[in-house]
Amino acid sequence: MAKKPTDYAMYTERPYGILIAGHYKESSEYAIHRPSGSKDWLLMYTVSGEGQIQKQNQAVTCAAGDVVLLMPGIPHHYGTKGEAWEFLWVHFIPDPEWSTWLRLPGTEARFFMTQIEDERLRHSIQDSLTRMVRHDLPAGSSGLHRRLSELALEETLIYIQQTCGSESSVTMDPRIAALLRELQLCYAQKVSLPELARKHCMSTSRLSHLFKEQVGDSILNTLCKFRLDKAAQLLSGTNRQVSEIASDVGFDCAIHFTRKFREVFGETPSMYRKRKQTD
Repeated sequence: MAKKPTDYAMYTERPYGILIAGHYKESSEYAIHRPSGSKDWLLMYTVSGEGQIQKQNQAVTCAAGDVVLLMPGIPHHYGTKGEAWEFLWVHFIPDPEWSTWLRLPGTEARFFMTQIEDERLRHSIQDSLTRMVRHDLPAGSSGLHRRLSELALEETLIYIQQTCGSESSVTMDPRIAALLRELQLCYAQKVSLPELARKHCMSTSRLSHLFKEQVGDSILNTLCKFRLDKAAQLLSGTNRQVSEIASDVGFDCAIHFTRKFREVFGETPSMYRKRKQTD
């Protein structure tokens, strides 16, 4: 059941970050069915009333103070249980730097749920998610509003991580953290997995496995995200040729760049630039 456009905001401007977020107050008729799951992450926080999530032949009830995180690909259905359900929610693709905060118990099964017992922490999570939605909502929100919204989501994820206890708060391996920063800063450079493995004192297979485990995506896919993010900035902020921008961000072939850009942003670089310049 869809809501009015003013009830949520959607961003398709980046290959990671917040895609869509909202604050719903739903009656007993509300229901969403996703037999194939989704391609993004879904976080829901129940403010009042009750909701019910059906996943893999198991029904889970969400009450006030419950946090649920559904990961990509897990089939699920959810809706109001009883008369009403008020909840804050966000669909997002994790920024690679959020990976440590998303290492939560149960995520191996692609599902996480916890009850926030502490009233002050409940208030903090509800406040941060409310700010996330508020910064998203204005029509034509700027990049600064988007960043404020993402910071509020990051704040929420940190609060949730804190509820899980020190035994589950895992620090990112310093070698992976260093590599992630390297990819983010030197996105235009060519990469060789064997060379990266030697540089960080691991085998290629171990590096690939550890990176995917801690970041949530492969090294090459993560690098591509950084490159496309920078390309989108250059397209909207400069008059450089598309082929020059492709080369600037590390793509050898402008055709390949255009194909990857369209896969992520849903339009060609030229179309994206034209739209951004007329906004």
